[in-house]
Amino acid sequence: MSRKDAVTVELHAAVLVRDRRCIRAKMEPGHGCRDRWGNPHAPDALEYLTLDHIQDGYGRMGKRAPSDLAHLVSLCWDAHLGGWATAHRPELRAYLERISKEATDEPG
Repeated sequence: MSRKDAVTVELHAAVLVRDRRCIRAKMEPGHGCRDRWGNPHAPDALEYLTLDHIQDGYGRMGKRAPSDLAHLVSLCWDAHLGGWATAHRPELRAYLERISKEATDEPG
């Protein structure tokens, strides 16, 4: 079954290039990234990172955020599916808002 709003290979690569590492590791420098088997890996080991869809706000339970740069973040498996991301939605929204603003700000 295909999704109408699937994350394309190009979009996946663009999010990884933009974030450059697990966002939890950016927010919590002491975080130890882990894969789904619990094996540690470097926060910038892009081949191990997953993407999480982050809603703009509350109230859309059961609805996935759009698949675009404004709604996706890079996380290690543990941060994404181990519960941290769900508990830190406001911080992830703030991160996306900040990088979106930085991308649209005019230099000088």
